[in-house]
Amino acid sequence: EYKDRTWVINELPLEEYLYGLAETSNISHSDYQKALVTVARTYATYHYERATKYKNEYFHISSYSWDQVYNGEGHEERSPRIVEAVEDTRGITVTYDGATAITPYFSRSDGRTRDWSDVWGGTVAWCQAVEVPCDVGSTLWGHGVGLSASGALCMAKNGEAWDDILKHFYQGIELMKRWEE
Repeated sequence: EYKDRTWVINELPLEEYLYGLAETSNISHSDYQKALVTVARTYATYHYERATKYKNEYFHISSYSWDQVYNGEGHEERSPRIVEAVEDTRGITVTYDGATAITPYFSRSDGRTRDWSDVWGGTVAWCQAVEVPCDVGSTLWGHGVGLSASGALCMAKNGEAWDDILKHFYQGIELMKRWEE
């Protein structure tokens, strides 16, 4: 049973959690970093608010790839630009119709993302298939729903702003500053 297991839990504020996010490198484009940490913040907030992932446990997000890769304080020290991206977007989450949006993301598309309904069934209005020109000719790596990391990185390198990148991958969303500290 879950109560018979030992857990090591690192309890910390969300923004500090994001400092240790290891989903990209310190040298990736700053607009890509901002888009990715905003999506990661939103993903964590969504699951915290709804207690959807680990409702029978004593934590909300794991540090592994089935949630978001978190490497802790050491990673934070090695990745000051990630910390800067977190600070530049502090408290901003993706919303749809005034509520926190679920924001799946994955490594690489094959030139287009997938509708939520095609992969997981049901409907999520902001997770519709979109073209990802930078990924044309590539092999799909991941579930294909939401933000393609390689496509978003390419868009940033081509001069797209982080908020425009998010609005490309998540249709009809708004970005809301929810907290300062």
